[in-house]
Amino acid sequence: MRRLPVLLIPMLLMSCASGGTPPDAQTPYPVLLPIDQILVDATPAPDPTADLASRASALRARAAVLRQPLPEG
Repeated sequence: MRRLPVLLIPMLLMSCASGGTPPDAQTPYPVLLPIDQILVDATPAPDPTADLASRASALRARAAVLRQPLPEG
């Protein structure tokens, strides 16, 4: 059993150190876009207020049911 950690730890370290391929000198850098252009193209997320309010009220109702005492039987 003592051999397992001795063999496992170096194997794990070697797998972490393998890394990816080094960048090629011939690969060009990606084109940078102005932030204004990126923000214009993005679609705004819908307002989650109504959905969150309904979920909160449903959770409050479930919590109220769970707080009720158990019937004696």
